Amino acid sequence: MLHSLYIRDYILIEELSCTFPTGLIAVTGETGAGKSIFVSALQLLAGGRADISTVRQGCQKAVIEGEFTQLSPQVIEWMQAQELETEESCLVRREIRQTGRSRIFVNDTPVTLAQLEELGALLLDVHSQHRNLLLREGAYQIALIDSQLGAEAQLVEAYHSAYQQYHDNAIRLKKLRTEAQQAEAEYELNSRAYEEIAALKLEQYSLTDLTDEAERLTHTQEIQEGLQSILALLNRPHSIVDQLTTAQEQMEQTAAYLPELSNYTERMRSLVIELDDIESDLSRLQGEVAYNPARLEEINTILGGVNALLKKHNLLSPEELIEYSQELGTKLAHTAQYEQELAALRTAVLQQRTAVLTLGKQLHEARAKVAKTIARSVTKTLCQLEMPHARFDIALQLLDKPTERGMDQVDFLLSANSDQPLRPVTDVASGGEIARLMLALKALRSQAATNLAELASSPAIVFDEIDTGTSGIAASRIGDMLHTMGERQQIFVITHLPQIASAATQHILIYKEETNGETHSHLRLLMPEERINEIARLQSGDQITPEAIAAAHTLLTAHD
Repeated sequence: MLHSLYIRDYILIEELSCTFPTGLIAVTGETGAGKSIFVSALQLLAGGRADISTVRQGCQKAVIEGEFTQLSPQVIEWMQAQELETEESCLVRREIRQTGRSRIFVNDTPVTLAQLEELGALLLDVHSQHRNLLLREGAYQIALIDSQLGAEAQLVEAYHSAYQQYHDNAIRLKKLRTEAQQAEAEYELNSRAYEEIAALKLEQYSLTDLTDEAERLTHTQEIQEGLQSILALLNRPHSIVDQLTTAQEQMEQTAAYLPELSNYTERMRSLVIELDDIESDLSRLQGEVAYNPARLEEINTILGGVNALLKKHNLLSPEELIEYSQELGTKLAHTAQYEQELAALRTAVLQQRTAVLTLGKQLHEARAKVAKTIARSVTKTLCQLEMPHARFDIALQLLDKPTERGMDQVDFLLSANSDQPLRPVTDVASGGEIARLMLALKALRSQAATNLAELASSPAIVFDEIDTGTSGIAASRIGDMLHTMGERQQIFVITHLPQIASAATQHILIYKEETNGETHSHLRLLMPEERINEIARLQSGDQITPEAIAAAHTLLTAHD
């Protein structure tokens, strides 16, 4: 239930705070006083879209805050799923800024508008003439029927679960077919590319070593000439080796007189030995380096093939070519498995479709049975609401194909007069008839409920313009029905009819005042004497007569 409401700088409201009781709460006020502002504020708490034009003139932001208590298990479960702090109450806060940036909080945690829409549907059920358009929507009609299924409601969950599995696998099957067709079309091309790369036997080579070997073979003559020049310098008469050897011998002789030279003598000997080793290695290399045109052609063929494939497949390195080859191998292997996967998935989808069709027919039968009960109950209620010749019926047609909501085409049918055939409600009903039909449908759940605690924690209902096109006895009957519903759950009814306002257990007045040239809307809970005057005003207008006071007493006494 909505426990409290706080509004600041919203349209004509500067600031107001109000706590609400349970039961039926009448909301009245003169035309233009702000009743629509009250309803729009509640719609914002339920996830309605914000409009910066609703920020009171001269203010930076508007704030609407509602505290909800007696939370249903569905609300608590939703909050836990969203990882929101779960307390005994749920505090919803909307901030609408002049800059266009709006913020939403649930228990002081920021949430998105989509999240609030989900939560709002569990907290508030706002009905207006616009909301009455739901009567023509199949989703609403089916949901209403399903709400009356009782023990057979499990069929709805079973069907939804089976349908979701079937639907998901049907999408997978379609996607897999597309992939298989594409893989088949690309198989020959991928196979040829894979064989071209495999023919290079890249795993057997080090391409870096091959590149180095090709470089050596290409420049064999330059290498030979260079080695020859180096060896000539090392082997010619009076070469550097000979001179170092002579220096070493002279140093050894001198060391006999100057011991400090001993270390240098050893180092000189090492230099001579190192140069001898270098000469030997260079002589060996000279013998190994030989021009081999056949080997050079073989290497160039391999490297040319690699470079050609890199260019062909728009790759940058041999490593990428190897990785691409592995991807092609995986695709080729998977192509062979597609038929097996498709066969298994086709079988699963057919089995799941059969299960969905079976559940869909069972659900159709259950819905058809409860639809008759709903039709009888609503017809009876419409008669009580001064539509004595009204007939309501629900047409259910079994579809050939399953849908997310089942296999039913639903139409709500109404005949308001005995000489009229049953036709879709939105085609034949007036505003007043639609309002009474919506009330009759809404009363179904309250009448059928056996768990009062669960009903008390259900969304608070807000009826706006439920009295459209009604008066007299019809208005009294609407008031009686709302009063009965209010004994089980919280209901707000915005009305201009005394018969309906007097049926409430509490009465809220919305009024406006002008202060310093500014018009402000206010809201307050009426005391018993004030309530008598307000109901009298609804009957007689601004000139409240003794007769209107007496009539107000009579109306209020009828619901004591």
